[in-house]
Amino acid sequence: KRGPLTEDYQDKFASYLNLMENETDRCSKIVSNLLAFSRKSELEFSEVSINELVEKCLMLSGHKLRLSNIALERKLHDGLPMVRGDYNQLQQSIINLIFNSIDAMPQGGKLLVTTSTNPKDRVVTIEVKDTGCGISKADLPHIFEPFFTTKSEGQGLGLGLSMVEGIIERHKGSINVVSKIGKGTTFTLK
Repeated sequence: KRGPLTEDYQDKFASYLNLMENETDRCSKIVSNLLAFSRKSELEFSEVSINELVEKCLMLSGHKLRLSNIALERKLHDGLPMVRGDYNQLQQSIINLIFNSIDAMPQGGKLLVTTSTNPKDRVVTIEVKDTGCGISKADLPHIFEPFFTTKSEGQGLGLGLSMVEGIIERHKGSINVVSKIGKGTTFTLK
């Protein structure tokens, strides 16, 4: 159609442009996540204070926790030994677990983050526990598989937990999960 756009067409054109921008952004995030998932960058090991790392992750997640009406409780035990690890990748793992907990509590809830150590073997443990919707027994064996997700379309790619598992395994650690529908989920990193 030639000539100036009527207000009707301007609104329609603006909504199409907005849709295109949103979908382009979504595609960009998908590509970024796929690249991050496939990339096996070299780990940069250094001495890491787990309590400082967890505090930073909670600080970075604080705004989202408040907006989501989630009460945060932390129990960070003193005297943890330093851990050799890649600070950025460990941070990515913990934030991913926190964000998954937030997504599991759309009506709000409680998030408990705990650190501890076993004095015998000096293994440091990080626990991320929520009061969210939980994970079904049928889904539980699949949550670390790439592209497996219980989230609705456009809400997640199913790469987060498989990335977390990969990072923890590359640190010679382990990740365990316990979950009950309607009661919540606890992820334990050692």
